[in-house]
Amino acid sequence: MLRADYYERSEKPRYLGDPALPLEFDPYLYRLEQRDRAARIKQIHEQGTQAVANALSRLAF
Repeated sequence: MLRADYYERSEKPRYLGDPALPLEFDPYLYRLEQRDRAARIKQIHEQGTQAVANALSRLAF
């Protein structure tokens, strides 16, 4: 969302290969992306674990 907002408000690249975002943003964006990725992985793991537990609880041994 930060990138999209910055792209809309920033000047357009002057030439092909001109970075649209200043390089100073890269470490911050990387950390945000890693945190979002970790949250998604955790959520997927929890949902998968719950789905397997539900499926196993329906089996009659």
